[in-house]
Amino acid sequence: MEQDHIDKAIIENYGKLRTRMGALTAAFPVVVILIGLLWGIRLQPSLSDYYFAQTPAQGVADLYPARLWFCGLLFAVGVFLYRYKGFSKNEDRWLSLTGIFTLGVAIFPMGIPDKTSPFTLASFGYPNITLHGISAVLAFVCIGVIIFWYSDQTLSQIKNDETARKRFKTFYFLVGAYMLLAMGGSVIMHFLHTDRANDSYILFVEWSGLWAFAAYWFVKNWELRFVAESIRKESGSLSPMGNADVVQSL
Repeated sequence: MEQDHIDKAIIENYGKLRTRMGALTAAFPVVVILIGLLWGIRLQPSLSDYYFAQTPAQGVADLYPARLWFCGLLFAVGVFLYRYKGFSKNEDRWLSLTGIFTLGVAIFPMGIPDKTSPFTLASFGYPNITLHGISAVLAFVCIGVIIFWYSDQTLSQIKNDETARKRFKTFYFLVGAYMLLAMGGSVIMHFLHTDRANDSYILFVEWSGLWAFAAYWFVKNWELRFVAESIRKESGSLSPMGNADVVQSL
């Protein structure tokens, strides 16, 4: 089997992986909310509230039907992030941490008012701070680090199109900034918004942040295709560069 054919398969598979991560991330809030509505569960104050969102239906075996989808989709995204390889060892480490913290959001349950839980910082005097919430915040922080510090590693390969390079760089900055603002806003509202049980402001902020992260993966695919084509054009060869040459350049 030719090396170029192998590298082409690797490029295509990583492109599909990025697309699936984007699709799963975008689908996560929509699927969880729709499953809840199908079971008669009203719109919750936040996505995490679906962990213990109880169906009003009588005589059903599963009292928390949205939890399965909540945890399942987070597990899928977490594993994808953990296994995905970036373009440097440091990016790999941040991606792995993001995957671990995403899994933590699924594994550790959210807190319930007036209920004790071993998954809080109660022993340190902070009973309202949960491992679930800590994992969610750290996952968003890691994503922000990846987007701010590592998303433009491959943009240096775009040497003859400054407009395109600035366009991608600006998009990554805006996505990273919005995600951090969304995360910070949701945390602030969680502690300061006293009437959160009667509205879903936090849910919509979280939803928008997740869609921004999904958009990052779709645009990353677009950028890498653009970079690969730019490398081929800049090779100066009459014949196109092979996929192995493109991978080596990246």
